[in-house]
Amino acid sequence: MCGIAGLWKCSEDISSESFKKFLSALAHRGPDGEGIYIDETHRVGLGHRRLAILDLTDNARQPMSYLKRRYWITYNGEIFNFIELKEELKRLGYHFQSESDTEVILAAYDKWGEECQKKFNGMWALAIWDSEKKNLFLSRDRFGIKPLYYVYIPGTFFAFASETLAFKHLDGFKREFDPENLTNVLNNVFCLEGFGKTIFKNIFQVLPGHQILFSHESGIQQKRWWSTLEAGDAIPNLYEDQVKEFRELFTDACRIRMRSDVPLGSALSGGVDSSSVYCMIHDLMRRNAPSIRIPRDWQRAFIATFPGTSLDEAAYANDVIKFTGGQPNYIIPEYSELSESILKLTLQGDYIYLTPPVGNAIYERMMHSGVKVSLDGHGVDEMLGGYPGLVEDAFFTVQSARLNDYANDILNIYLGMLPEATRDEALKHIVSSKKNTIILKYPKMVIRVLPSCLQKKIRQVYTKIVLKNRNAAWLLHPEYLQDPDPDPETMKFMSRFDRSLYTNFHNDILPTILRNFDRSSMGNGIEIRMPFMDWRLVSFVFKLPQTSKIGGGFTKRILRDAMKDKMPENIRTRKSKIGLNAPMIEWFSHELKEFILKEVNSKEFLDSDIWNGPVIRDFVQQKMDAHSWTWDDCTRFWPYLNAHLLMKGEL
Repeated sequence: MCGIAGLWKCSEDISSESFKKFLSALAHRGPDGEGIYIDETHRVGLGHRRLAILDLTDNARQPMSYLKRRYWITYNGEIFNFIELKEELKRLGYHFQSESDTEVILAAYDKWGEECQKKFNGMWALAIWDSEKKNLFLSRDRFGIKPLYYVYIPGTFFAFASETLAFKHLDGFKREFDPENLTNVLNNVFCLEGFGKTIFKNIFQVLPGHQILFSHESGIQQKRWWSTLEAGDAIPNLYEDQVKEFRELFTDACRIRMRSDVPLGSALSGGVDSSSVYCMIHDLMRRNAPSIRIPRDWQRAFIATFPGTSLDEAAYANDVIKFTGGQPNYIIPEYSELSESILKLTLQGDYIYLTPPVGNAIYERMMHSGVKVSLDGHGVDEMLGGYPGLVEDAFFTVQSARLNDYANDILNIYLGMLPEATRDEALKHIVSSKKNTIILKYPKMVIRVLPSCLQKKIRQVYTKIVLKNRNAAWLLHPEYLQDPDPDPETMKFMSRFDRSLYTNFHNDILPTILRNFDRSSMGNGIEIRMPFMDWRLVSFVFKLPQTSKIGGGFTKRILRDAMKDKMPENIRTRKSKIGLNAPMIEWFSHELKEFILKEVNSKEFLDSDIWNGPVIRDFVQQKMDAHSWTWDDCTRFWPYLNAHLLMKGEL
């Protein structure tokens, strides 16, 4: 796990000094070493900041060469099945000098070409320079767990890096905000990440599950190499057999993700997802299931607590610790320099989101505790319907099929996820939103099938709905608002619920969350591994019927049933959902109050040509004076302050 960068110039030579400056912007991702390779003949440079996880010796340093220096690689990630692949390649005549997975990737690329990607079980962003064919091969893992950004100025250069931040330090490139993408993300923070876009002009992403073959002659040739809906085997018909197979896949996903030459830990919230991962690795070790490359130090759990707030889940996490006998590490946020910390982390993150960054405290504690790898529970909500909005979609899907008993079950699940005081209002919302919900959620999908004479009218209706229902009224340029094209795969006869799961997982919510946690963890030199993101498990889940995902009184039904007797019963059947979020209501009312008022009254904020500064300032002042911040108010306002801090930091 590391930070990678690369540059291929068209005519000018690469200055090693300027390239090192470009790479050094990623030093936080790889505190264990730096490597640079420059092919002066072809003007290609590869850079690597190392976070040593597998094979801690210099044999595993990058950029790494293979086959008499024909191939050179810079790579960020882990291939968890590298041991099995290495044995297969040895039988085919390949030889290895290291105990790393990096060398296995190079041998696999030589043997199978781009088809090697389908053999990898892991997470990665990589670039391979083939000095014989004179092309650059870039690959990103199936679900975009690891980031890979690029800039291409035809006739001048092609460059890539692990973070957008690095391009601030790329000679010959001026980093600027993109007004259209910035406006879009202020209205919907999830709208860019899964579509290869960023908030900056000319900075793009290799799409999840895609590859790029680049040369100056042919330019960028990007193509999809992975399709979730086309992968995997048929699933069992009986639910009991589905539960058994889910358990087996999840168990093995945890097992191979424990392979490490450095200590492991887990970020434990006390929710179903992170608790399942932590309990499963304890179950594995009790049964002596793992065999090789497992460190002795794997028992530690890192628990963020927010005493006195509604977001504190310490009591739930404690139940998991008692059940497993694990080693807890409690993290209580330090508020004395909160505004300075928020500003620093916002600039380091280099993105816009609904809430201030909070994951940093967990991974910072891990770093200081000597832990380098964290096994976390990401990906479950998005593929098994763990969010209230997805349960709402499940309800409408079933109701339209007139399955009344099942619809009532789902409605009760939905209401049970919400605070009791909000349930009546939520019920009214479901009834009133039934007619407009398709146009609201999938406007372009609906618009495309309408006659051209109606398309303009529907677009106007959609814009009015958005302007009324969210924060677009604060934007000075609502004409920039775009709805990203849905992935074509979502059109394949999918129900509303299945389509929502697919887009949540592949296009909007999960890609954004993965980005956030990549920044928080790698900002502290910590690698996150995600057993639920194992491609075998994901492919299996996306073939399951809705009843296996939501039903019997619960969301994430199959996970809960698979974990029976392997975790505390009160956690397995827990219905409330909090997640790792900043206690914004408390922070905005107290610790961050002065900081917020200072920023929204600044000339830069008030004179913005993207948002209506005075209107937002008045909204904030009203909330401060009335002590009436709500969670929705906070998530409505924070993206604007987030954007302001980033733009101010560019000056």
